[in-house]
Amino acid sequence: MVKSKRNVVVNMTKVTKNPGEKKKKLVNTIKDIVDQYKFIYLFTFENMRNNKLKSVRTEWSTSKFLFGKNKVLSVGLGKSEEDELKPNLHKLTEHLEGECGLFFTNEPKDKVFEYFTNYSEKDFPRAGFVSEETITIKEGPIVGMTHSMETYLRGLGLPTTLKNGVIFVDREYTLCEAGVAVTPEQSQLLKLFNHEISEFKFHIKGYWNEDEFTLCEESQEE
Repeated sequence: MVKSKRNVVVNMTKVTKNPGEKKKKLVNTIKDIVDQYKFIYLFTFENMRNNKLKSVRTEWSTSKFLFGKNKVLSVGLGKSEEDELKPNLHKLTEHLEGECGLFFTNEPKDKVFEYFTNYSEKDFPRAGFVSEETITIKEGPIVGMTHSMETYLRGLGLPTTLKNGVIFVDREYTLCEAGVAVTPEQSQLLKLFNHEISEFKFHIKGYWNEDEFTLCEESQEE
């Protein structure tokens, strides 16, 4: 018996990502907004969290944050006197290094510096974070965790046993060590034991205003 052949729809189109378009969009965004703001700040950051950055954006809703590859940001602002969008913007691009971003605003300079200098949000560390302190958990029962967590904790490297439905730590255990990068397992344990040792904060490297770029003293010392 001959089997019937159903019509099969074959999708011949293939959606491909175009990184060039994303770069072009970022460059065009910079060109579109550069005339709208009096100040452009160059800042670095530590331990960024998207949910916390979203709150910062909301607080500065009339201003603009831009992130991207430093080379692309440089192209947008201009790398030299010949191609810069505004006088002396090329001096800002010279300091686009490492993890950094741009902040466009019309708010007073004192307000900006006060906010970003004092801004700090604690969070749980991710893998790779280098702790400034050594945190240990003592031998004995764990309060506040159900017995079903014991296997999971043991899988993360914590030496545990289950006694009468209570999880016990068999010996003192180091959750993280000062100066040593946190592992993925340690990251989970620190979160489970509520140790928010990571800190999301900003550092202003310099700013452009009225056709002049000013490098902050802290950056000059570095």
